[in-house]
Amino acid sequence: MKTPIIASVKDIKIGKGHPISIQTMYDSPIPSKKEDLDKLLARMNGLSLMGCDIMRFSYPSDNDRDAFIYLNQKSSMPLVADIHFDFKMALAALDCGFSKIRINPGNIGARWKVDEIVRSANDKGAAIRIGLNSGSLPKGDGDATTIMVDNALKYLEWFEELNFYNTVVSLKSTNLEETRIANELFYEKSNYPIHIGVTEAGSVVSSVARSTWVLGNLIKQGIGDTMRISITGDIEDEVFAGVEILRTLGLRDKGVRIISCPRCGRNSFDSIGFLKEIEPDLLKINKNISVAIMGCQVNGPGEAKAADFAITGIGNKVFLYKKGKLSLEVDYQNAKSALLEAINGE
Repeated sequence: MKTPIIASVKDIKIGKGHPISIQTMYDSPIPSKKEDLDKLLARMNGLSLMGCDIMRFSYPSDNDRDAFIYLNQKSSMPLVADIHFDFKMALAALDCGFSKIRINPGNIGARWKVDEIVRSANDKGAAIRIGLNSGSLPKGDGDATTIMVDNALKYLEWFEELNFYNTVVSLKSTNLEETRIANELFYEKSNYPIHIGVTEAGSVVSSVARSTWVLGNLIKQGIGDTMRISITGDIEDEVFAGVEILRTLGLRDKGVRIISCPRCGRNSFDSIGFLKEIEPDLLKINKNISVAIMGCQVNGPGEAKAADFAITGIGNKVFLYKKGKLSLEVDYQNAKSALLEAINGE
């Protein structure tokens, strides 16, 4: 087997022998005022604490040039520019300091335009993702999976002719089987790192179900070096879902593992409301611990024994456990701060 090619996105290595990195894509217009950009950077820092490694932005015009220069200078995460159609926007994004750009060479236009992008990326030490979706493919022989793989291999040859190898490839479809098969075929034929995901996968439940099935099957075969869970919803959910999939597969161990019960008729403690309130804080704690949030005294003490920290309650009384032992009794209003103080004090 050929030696795997490793892509470098700033200080993130993508490829065999390196952790699978998690990505998301910013979902709103770029602010222009410094104070608003700093708020965006704070949100990005929160995503990083949750487990996000790389952040992507659309770059449809050069209107936000100054804002992107600022973000690239200040961000702790490497940033990616998403480019469609206009090669000049790719060159402009690289000038702004993006560590990686995502293009579909097939919609950039003439070959010389693609070559200009590759030369600029090479000069600036940036990576390129060749992103192919089944919905935007050129005509070709065979089904969508064959066309995606054949075009990806052709574009890689273009890049290699310019001595450019800092490349990641993604082959995505809304069809789960097409996504799986395309990535398996490409993996057989190429040693380049692969970005995996299911495109346009829907809301949280549908996206996580579909993505888990496809990505879990691919990763179990050793296919996939970086990933995004595409969700019609909050990008925080994308990161949370990606981290949880990797944790479930035993590929990440840092971060809080949350154990919580579905509410039933026995509940006398609002575990659902409490989890919604505290979950954003728990997801930003970079400790390999388990936290149980239980709604009644039937399962609560039992789960508390297995968890590093546990919360259960009766009415307004809330009981905090550490390592299976009752540590503190507080009222509901103080339960969140008591749990976070206990975790951060360890």
